[in-house]
Amino acid sequence: MKRWLALFALVSACGNREHTRHSVLLVTLDTTRADALSCYGNAEPTTPVLDALAADGVRFDSAHTVMALTQPAHTSMLTGLYPPRHGLRDNGVSVLPATAETLAERAREAGFPTAAFVSSVVLDDDFGLAQGFEVYSVPKRRGEVERAHGAERPAKATIDAALEWLAQRDPAEPFFLWVHLYDPHHPYSPSAAYAARFSTPYLAEVAEMDHELGRLFDGLKARGMWDETFVLALADHGEAFGEHGEVTHGTFCYETTLHVPFVARWPQSASTRRAGQSSHELASAVDVAPTLVEAMGLEELTDIDGLSFFARALPSERGVYFESYYAYFSCGWSPLSGWLDARGKYIHSSEPELYDWRADPRELHDLAATRAAELDAFRAPIAHLADAPALAHEEIGGNGEALDAIRGLGYTGAGEDAGELPHPLAKTALASPRSQAGFFVQQARAQELDAAGKTAEAAAVYEAVLRETPTNFFALDELGAYYLKLGRAAEAVTVLEQLTQSGPPRGRYYHKLGLALLAAKRPADAVAPLTRAVELTAGRPRYLDALREVLTSLGRASEMDALEARYRKARSDG
Repeated sequence: MKRWLALFALVSACGNREHTRHSVLLVTLDTTRADALSCYGNAEPTTPVLDALAADGVRFDSAHTVMALTQPAHTSMLTGLYPPRHGLRDNGVSVLPATAETLAERAREAGFPTAAFVSSVVLDDDFGLAQGFEVYSVPKRRGEVERAHGAERPAKATIDAALEWLAQRDPAEPFFLWVHLYDPHHPYSPSAAYAARFSTPYLAEVAEMDHELGRLFDGLKARGMWDETFVLALADHGEAFGEHGEVTHGTFCYETTLHVPFVARWPQSASTRRAGQSSHELASAVDVAPTLVEAMGLEELTDIDGLSFFARALPSERGVYFESYYAYFSCGWSPLSGWLDARGKYIHSSEPELYDWRADPRELHDLAATRAAELDAFRAPIAHLADAPALAHEEIGGNGEALDAIRGLGYTGAGEDAGELPHPLAKTALASPRSQAGFFVQQARAQELDAAGKTAEAAAVYEAVLRETPTNFFALDELGAYYLKLGRAAEAVTVLEQLTQSGPPRGRYYHKLGLALLAAKRPADAVAPLTRAVELTAGRPRYLDALREVLTSLGRASEMDALEARYRKARSDG
């Protein structure tokens, strides 16, 4: 049951919490490295708007995200919970359960107008993050603003929508507004004007996003809302450009993607106001929810992992958790989990790592061997977190378009139930992601060859990969697709049978095997994998249609009727 204590927040007092009703603006910057901002040391004038915000507030120099993936990171922001507790461990794999309590729900229960304007289908309302928002605006899934890699809208369109919502507000009424900007996500495609001014397309997109953010701030100032609004701007994660062999984000847990920009600006009247400071406090994405709840003067969230820094500094002795199960889902490698505090940064996998993250921010010197006696002290808080109460798991719903768009971004597990996941400290013989870093070079090469029409050469790249690591799920999946594209159906069947036997039970693997068997003119053999695809995805319509088509061709359509009716009823009831 949702807690209703927020209704009494205006008349209760708790310690030294401030109970003035301030408006709150949360700005999340997708895929934005800390060092991409000029206020964090970038030599190019990329972010004058965020620089000014930092000059009037606090720039947190040691802030970290919980995971370098958009959906889990934002879920931690909105709930104050680490991923093992809220349950979203990858993009498009799980739904935030209705039993979760979000900061938007707390705000709405207290009478605040609540609105969110997000810029990517990764944060589609199907995934549960819309809880508590009266307005939850997402990009069109198809249309003029959709890029080739998925449904996205540029910062200008998102800011326009947010400004339109603000124009309908009473300037004297406090509100909670979340604006998510997605522009620096790969592939980078800045406007010509910005591309000409900056050294890389990525920095140009960061700068263009910053400019649009300035329009939002100016709109608040013009309506007299700025002075009494608490503003928090942070990235969900950073971006890698070859550091440690990583390109983009999600696979590893190095500082290139975990260290994030994190800037807060207090209302003018707040008795706790901090201005013009840089701080080494160890802030985390889980601190967003408790801080914003306190800024709005509401009853604090309970049984969460984050800490509020609205009225007090974060304790120097705190540590923060992080993880990535992405390589486990996509390639079958060891999961990553970790703990970071003043003593160092520990990354747990089949090949543990330890870094002095302050003295060695590029993480060039692994200290795990020389400080082996200390590693259990880092594992202890991870074990404690893993034993904490977690939200009940809820499988993803049936929005095929949204899931297809997320898979188009490269998040291959979207829409598939993760099943039982390894404990964050589980001992495993799976390859560590670090040991497999060279694979990403081969992956990029294969994609380039295929895009250039050289699919046979792209297939040869994955053939070589699989000779070295024969259970790489991603390589098996891609090679099967390339064989089908080349008309080599029998070879596709062999590869995809290996994938369904050795890989995780994913509906799309079985669906693809069924298609390969059909291409190999083995329709009767295709029935079993296509049926399994339907079962694993709770009757995804596209998979039901494929199964019905093959059964009809075999004169067995009646076998489909009961199965199809059950799943279609389940979807309509849900």
